[in-house]
Amino acid sequence: MGGGWQGVRRMPHPADHRRPAAMTMTIDLDSHLREEYFLDEVYKLDGELAEKTPKKVGSGKYPIDNQYEYAFFPWTKREEQSYNHDWVYHPDYNYMDGEMAARQVGGYDMKVRMQHNARAQVDKQFIFPTGITNAAQAPGKLGAALARAYNNWVFNLCKDYKGILFPIGVMPAGCPEAMAAEAEYCVKTLGMQALHMACFTREHTMDDPAFEDFYAMVSKLDVPIFSHPNSRGPSQSRFKTFTQIHALGRPFNSCMVLMAMLLGGVFDRHPNLKVVFFECSAEWPMYWMHRMDDDHKFTDGEIFKQHGMGQIEHMPSYYMKKNCFYTCESDEKYLGRAIEEMGLSQILFASDYPHFDSEYPNTVPDIKARTDITASQKEMILCKNAEALLGW
Repeated sequence: MGGGWQGVRRMPHPADHRRPAAMTMTIDLDSHLREEYFLDEVYKLDGELAEKTPKKVGSGKYPIDNQYEYAFFPWTKREEQSYNHDWVYHPDYNYMDGEMAARQVGGYDMKVRMQHNARAQVDKQFIFPTGITNAAQAPGKLGAALARAYNNWVFNLCKDYKGILFPIGVMPAGCPEAMAAEAEYCVKTLGMQALHMACFTREHTMDDPAFEDFYAMVSKLDVPIFSHPNSRGPSQSRFKTFTQIHALGRPFNSCMVLMAMLLGGVFDRHPNLKVVFFECSAEWPMYWMHRMDDDHKFTDGEIFKQHGMGQIEHMPSYYMKKNCFYTCESDEKYLGRAIEEMGLSQILFASDYPHFDSEYPNTVPDIKARTDITASQKEMILCKNAEALLGW
């Protein structure tokens, strides 16, 4: 997120360690774990799938040195080699004078995370895995088992911080028939308040009839879908450098799920669904809203409907301002324009902590320091919109 990763170390913000008494509560909807350092614990499977549990094959001085063999890795070796950027986080590389490596401890030690959140002025925080594709896209029974294993593990990781740290339930989109039951388990048994859904799978786009039972269950449970994009995919993985893949991946994959759900009629069939899009800024939806509205004007005729097009009931912008929500960056130039076009109620706060491209610990102070949006708009973005989304 933003520009904090570009090799220039930012000095701590003056407001990092102090907070006025009347300060608005902040709700961070996007942070991550470092569960990939402990894959054999996170994805410990039993029964007929026990042999699929990751096997530790190497270790070193730090948790990041742990190496695993496992059968459900979703990318080819070439894709992983192109995307690898572990050196950013490794203590031996001393990136940002070691601050980046120290930040990663909060990815698995929740006491440290709480200290980091206090520094960053974050009161409540939602938590994704970093390896967001493993359980979300693994096919069949394996995908369902991985999702259940992760959801149980992350629940136990955060249980001592109930009401402060909120793990997000990962849905096994590679096993659509298991998603409704997993959603119900996460919400009713584990008390989770948001569910992560992949942007696509190898077999399906997210408007496929295979997902209808899941969408019906989510509507019944009345919780939001968090569709956090990964970086790799069928288009961007053709590239050979991390910077190319990372720049393309987030918006490309977010567009995949946006197009599927909106133009595929999911919001017409399930009008109460709420879907949040992450890590692309609040600016990217404006272009796609304009483009889809323009296309819709020309394809909403009877002849197009007869050929499988133009099946939605409203202009695309209607759904983008009703069913869809977007996290913003603290430093995006046209945030005010996004508020004007998408609607203030649709813009949410997310830090992306502890990843290298997070503006941590300056995200909240930087939003509060902006002069192009009002104090009430800042309060909506940092707190009130999330409260409304979550029904708090």
